[in-house]
Amino acid sequence: MISKLAGDSTWSRYSLVWSGIQAVVIVALESVIFRLHMIESSNIQAAIEGATIALQQKKSAPITDSAVVVQTARVLSVYHVLFIVAQLFQLILLCDAMLNKNTIQIIAIVVFNCAMVAYAGVQVKQAYEVLVETPEDSLVNKILEFFEAQPTPTPYHASLPYEIAVIVLMIIFASGFAFIAYKLYKEFGWSIYKKIGADLAMRDMYKVYQIFIMILKFDIFFQLGFSAQFLSVVVLQYEGPSTVKLTMEEMRSILILHLILSTGASIILPFLAWWGLKRESRLSMGCFIAGGFATLVYNIIKLNQVFAETSRFVGANKFLTFFLTVNLVLGMATMYFAWVCLKNFNNGLNAHIGKVSGTNIYPMESVSGPTKRWSIE
Repeated sequence: MISKLAGDSTWSRYSLVWSGIQAVVIVALESVIFRLHMIESSNIQAAIEGATIALQQKKSAPITDSAVVVQTARVLSVYHVLFIVAQLFQLILLCDAMLNKNTIQIIAIVVFNCAMVAYAGVQVKQAYEVLVETPEDSLVNKILEFFEAQPTPTPYHASLPYEIAVIVLMIIFASGFAFIAYKLYKEFGWSIYKKIGADLAMRDMYKVYQIFIMILKFDIFFQLGFSAQFLSVVVLQYEGPSTVKLTMEEMRSILILHLILSTGASIILPFLAWWGLKRESRLSMGCFIAGGFATLVYNIIKLNQVFAETSRFVGANKFLTFFLTVNLVLGMATMYFAWVCLKNFNNGLNAHIGKVSGTNIYPMESVSGPTKRWSIE
């Protein structure tokens, strides 16, 4: 498998091995963090009733809404799952970049890895803020006392050592991949130059094609990421203590509507884009662009909902806002590049794409020097 993707390129092999090790190590650590968080969340729920009764006996103590504490703790689990999926996503992206010699996608993976480094730090803050001790008696303080009073105590925020390990390792993996990406950039540029040639117009069309395909993949990831968060909040609002209680009918209607729209945005639209590019079909690309604008409208509606109903999305507000904002930015960029790709149809790019992505480009030569490589600038 590695030989097929990397050919005779040493740096391509290094990148696949490096990315694979990153995925295995970080997924293993994040799985441990996820497990510890689930145990912690269960302990918090178990302590809620006793802590509430203890506070009610002290009339001067403020009573915090237990649903806020429970929802904040439970919704955090979805972010650990997303981080695990992100590790697998970067590996899949790299394999695809190897197959299609997509230099722009390699650069995007570097940026994506840097974003995961940032999130590795954010998850420490998220876990810490589930229960923040206060100076006076409070529900949170009583729950923390529960952790300390257990015969076989499970320390609060027991996942901290693993979270720190993830931060350190992600910095190492991201830095290492950035160096490898620089080497790949030079190799891929020369391979593409040999196949497309010095035709500047064709080169520019191919750059647009690469950017569009790359953005489309991130569209899928972030749209599914938003869906996972949104649906987890909806399910929590039906199943247990939550800031907003939903009936079965309300939950079902929300789930059905969102799943239909999410399926369209994450599966049907990318297929239309792929088919439109493959066949240079203006109809398919036109349908994709129309569907893309509809998805933008839906994301705007959801973003407004997150801002307007802050109590409903307790524990998820910040990341729902982040994912929706990224979706909007990516969506607008996707629409622009889709339109440019549409205008480039029937200009001969398809024939060159087959040459670049086919197996006939192996073995791949590594050539240094600015005058011998194809550049994306």
